[in-house]
Amino acid sequence: MQGPQLSVRFRLLGLSLGLLAIFGGSSLLLGYLIERNQSEQRTQQEQYRRFEIIDAIQRAMAQYRHTGGELNSAIMQKKPDLERQARGAWEDARKEVDVQLIRMASFDSSGAQIIESALQGTPEYSEQVMNAVAAGKQDEAAPLLAELYRRFNLIEESLRSASLRERTLAERSLVEARERAALAIHVAVAMILFGGSAGTLLVLIVVRSIITPLRITTNAIRQVNAGELEIDLPPISGDEFGQMALALRQFRDGAEKLRRLAYQDTLTGLGNRARLREALQTALEHGVGEHTRQVLFYFDLDNFRSVNDRLGHKAGDAYLCEAATRLRRFLPADAELYRYGGDKFIAALEDRIMTANPDLRLRETADCILRGVAEPYRLGNHLLHMSVSIGIAASPEDGVTAEQLISSAEAAGHAAKRSGRNNARFAGGQLTGFLRRQLVLVEEIRRGLERSEFEIFYQPIIDVASHQVIGAEALLRWHHPERGLLLPGEFIQVAEDEGLIGELGGHCLRGAHAQLRRWGERGLPFRLSVNLSARQLQDGKVLQLLSELRDENAAASALIDLELTESVLFDSSEQIRKTLEEIRRLGYHLGMDDFGTGYSSFAYLRRLPIDKIKIDRQFVVDLGTSRQSEAIISAMLALARKLDLEVVAEGVETPGQMRLLLSQGCRLQQGFLYSAALPVAEFERWVVAYVHDAAAAVT
Repeated sequence: MQGPQLSVRFRLLGLSLGLLAIFGGSSLLLGYLIERNQSEQRTQQEQYRRFEIIDAIQRAMAQYRHTGGELNSAIMQKKPDLERQARGAWEDARKEVDVQLIRMASFDSSGAQIIESALQGTPEYSEQVMNAVAAGKQDEAAPLLAELYRRFNLIEESLRSASLRERTLAERSLVEARERAALAIHVAVAMILFGGSAGTLLVLIVVRSIITPLRITTNAIRQVNAGELEIDLPPISGDEFGQMALALRQFRDGAEKLRRLAYQDTLTGLGNRARLREALQTALEHGVGEHTRQVLFYFDLDNFRSVNDRLGHKAGDAYLCEAATRLRRFLPADAELYRYGGDKFIAALEDRIMTANPDLRLRETADCILRGVAEPYRLGNHLLHMSVSIGIAASPEDGVTAEQLISSAEAAGHAAKRSGRNNARFAGGQLTGFLRRQLVLVEEIRRGLERSEFEIFYQPIIDVASHQVIGAEALLRWHHPERGLLLPGEFIQVAEDEGLIGELGGHCLRGAHAQLRRWGERGLPFRLSVNLSARQLQDGKVLQLLSELRDENAAASALIDLELTESVLFDSSEQIRKTLEEIRRLGYHLGMDDFGTGYSSFAYLRRLPIDKIKIDRQFVVDLGTSRQSEAIISAMLALARKLDLEVVAEGVETPGQMRLLLSQGCRLQQGFLYSAALPVAEFERWVVAYVHDAAAAVT
């Protein structure tokens, strides 16, 4: 901080009364500006306080709903201790909501009253819903549950409206403040120009003591108005310009705080997706030199979902912050890191092309990050192993706009994850195009679920010895609006990779239960085999769905065989084993699909709760031509008999295969020899025809 400008004061003593009047007016103007700025700061502080109150209510409401869900779960589980603990947490969350509503009423009494009114009666509604569900009265529970959702939606809409209103007021205040600052600048400049007419001596004094600092201040104000981040602020001195410099700093800080609300991730402190797109597009529009290019590193944490599921969201937040810290530590110093969303980050940097193989340096950077991120991370009592999949894209080869470059980096990141995780992949034309199509397919799957484009087909399972149809395998088909009927091979793997398999699997499980219930009402005791993916089993949420479906119709659940691939069963962890045992306890049967493809399944049958094995079609196809396949099938059947396991052979296509399997004791078969997978109406007609033909053949 500089001291008072004494030389200016001495010169001012020699000026005429007119000059004193001019400087007196300038002082009044500066005082007015300072007072106006302080008033605007108070207004901004009030806006920030309102934002904080609205945000606090949103967090309190989220906690209130979360603890209410835990209380409902405890009530359903009929655990008094857990219920008391959950009820206490729920009541504390409600108290916090009431406290924040009182604060909100100080500036939005109508909104607070709406929220308070919506909250009244929610405990009674919730209790009535739980009682109705516990009593199996779904029809009574549905309208009550709808009323609960309506009230919570009303609360959320009220908070969104309040937040939007306050944000609009803040933006309006900021615009008005900028206009007043611009007007003040014009007035000050006019006064200085008028004072310049007093003579050469006055001009020299003004140029030295006023014009120079005023020019710096004006430039700073213009930079603030333009939204620039790097601003050349005037120094803080002991005179009036020092006060203006201080006011400008406060104004800049307030504008920066508002900017952070729009462009900063609140958890990690990094720039968010909007900030990334803006900065990247600006860099690309300004262009780069002949030997430079814009490079993006796309980071996708490999195991974040399991951390969230096992340890909770608070631990997940700590895990994300640690990941951000590690990425910044191992990135080049000039790289800018952003949180792209969820467990994904993007780093942007300008790379100088100095060698014949510039990608080698990027590969070395990626390898350094992979090694650094892989260091074990202790979170509480848990030792976590962190890894990341990296996608790398560079302009102009992989894109000339921000959207194109981000899309290319994201596609390369997906490829890295798909190829085994914990590695890095460069974007390329063929790769990027393929993965962009995959991303389009993901959106189409989501729309297909919303529009009920997925249908369950049924492939019959035959008891060849008794000529009876004992059941079917439920197989999902997609009525794509443009590509027609799609088989699972065209969309299941994408759904697995993108986390949509839970929704598809849930759709299939619900449909299978509903169909078994309809068949049961008609006296058709069919069994259904439904595939359960590795992601569903590892996620653990499938247990809740199966439990709900069992509660709706236990008889239907007892007729369902959940088939898993060997890759799931090779995960012999305690968690997988307990999950399978819990599924068995719910009344479902478990089967191993594609049995024998891994050639190491036998050792797992004695440790895992399996009821059935399904011989993989590749062995059935080779029957009659491969002695090895016949020997393997014979060993499978012998082992199954000793372990009291049911056996189904799939992929039976010829009468010769059917007879060979039957001669070895395999009665249950399915395949194109009997029928392809059919829609339910065609399947039922096929069953009637098959039973009729079988009876006629016996006669």
